Amino acid sequence: MAGHWRKPISVLAAAVLLVALAVPGTGFAAKAAKHAPATGLKPAVASYPEDAFEPDDTTATATVFNPAVHGNTWTSNRTIHGYYDQIEDGGDWVKITVDTTGTPIWAETEYVSGFYDSYLRIYDANGGEVASDDDSDVWPDTYSSSIYYEAPKPGVYYVVAEPYDYDNYPFAYKLHITVGDARRIWGVNRYATAANLSKTMWDNTTNPWYGTGYGPGCIVVANGLNPADALAAGSFAARMDGVLLLTNPTMLPAETKAEIERACESLYWNGDDAKVYVLGGPASVSDAVLKQLEDLRNVNEVERLGGLNRFETAVEIADELCDEVGHGAVAYLVNGYQWPDALAAGPVASYEHAPVLMTKASAVPTVTMQWLEDHGITDVRIIGGTAVVSDAVKQALVDAGYDVGRIAGNNRYETAVAVAQLGVDMFSMDPSIAALASGEDFADAMVAAPVSWYTGGPLLLTKKAALSQEVKDYFDYYGGIGSGGWCGCYVIGGPGAISPAAYNEFRDLWKHVND
Repeated sequence: MAGHWRKPISVLAAAVLLVALAVPGTGFAAKAAKHAPATGLKPAVASYPEDAFEPDDTTATATVFNPAVHGNTWTSNRTIHGYYDQIEDGGDWVKITVDTTGTPIWAETEYVSGFYDSYLRIYDANGGEVASDDDSDVWPDTYSSSIYYEAPKPGVYYVVAEPYDYDNYPFAYKLHITVGDARRIWGVNRYATAANLSKTMWDNTTNPWYGTGYGPGCIVVANGLNPADALAAGSFAARMDGVLLLTNPTMLPAETKAEIERACESLYWNGDDAKVYVLGGPASVSDAVLKQLEDLRNVNEVERLGGLNRFETAVEIADELCDEVGHGAVAYLVNGYQWPDALAAGPVASYEHAPVLMTKASAVPTVTMQWLEDHGITDVRIIGGTAVVSDAVKQALVDAGYDVGRIAGNNRYETAVAVAQLGVDMFSMDPSIAALASGEDFADAMVAAPVSWYTGGPLLLTKKAALSQEVKDYFDYYGGIGSGGWCGCYVIGGPGAISPAAYNEFRDLWKHVND
């Protein structure tokens, strides 16, 4: 274990001031711990230029959402100022024209910088407010907003982003709009994709008005070029209310470094744990990377969870999970050399408070069998078919006295669906939403479990070129995507991982709900 504890406050005293702030507004996601920030972190005053659409935005000056240009998804960097006494003049307006009854309009604000809170409203063509939202329905914060609205008829609608309160405070944010049921989260590489996913989940960690003591339960860092150690990490990161980021084995990527510092800032200044777990031994993530993590601003502690091989590392992760949040009588068992089934299992295992352990295809390693015995496990769920985890493994577990079940399909896409169905049928995961990642490359699926944990939907896999039939069949079986009345479907990875055609088909599955 490597430890790194709080740096002297004087290091950053010139850049920030600790000030007492009263923080109006409440509303937290179901799994988020409620913080009562009595103090906040106020950065040096910055200048935020007004954008071309404010302060006099109206229906006449609204930005036009153009599907031909935006492809039914759009992200804009915006700056608004507080004009609470002139709300209809102070917001940023976006005009959307829909031609089909039931078209979903889904918008989210993502905090970038500045002060305070955002608010989203949707108006119809006549200026009547048809929906509003102050806080995210998806992520564990109070200062970003999400809104989901199914247009009752064709026509013009307006999405309006506003400051919630307070006059003349600048607020910079990203406005994400999807006309459909899926938003893509991605970056220029796998490290940036993981960082952007973390930022989506925990975007207010540097917001001074939110106050201190806010952020993920931990940061989990894994080798981004080899999935061996991260196969067991999804359930761990999710259950710890954490995020999973990626690193090069010998050098910490700039995207990961920046995101760790940003995500941990509010925790660090509050005196809370801002802890980083490193998965795997030095051959997987070098001691040089560990040292870089220890030296990061806002990080209090770094701990390596790693054994002599992937099977021992999975046991180390399971031990830490049990020490921190406990466990039940169930464990999931996956092939330690086959990533698709293991990564699909992570979100559901987290809902069952279960660790994910590893086996070889034809024999259970001694370290895995010993862990099961030492921790009072009674039930083992094997993920994957007999080509992945043999019947010999199953029989060895039965002979050892365990109740053993197998969750599998004819391929990785069917297995992911079978695991999702387990989550829906046994643990009340939401069947109308899902995270979607590539079934052909591990990088994006590896970091997806915390998203599933917060949204309440499972992880599904697709081929790159076209949406896998198994995904379509899954939503058909459960009544359609978005049928629960809101949506949290995130496509993880860029066009190089999931093609525009596959993404568009997933986003537009709502069109088939009533077919």
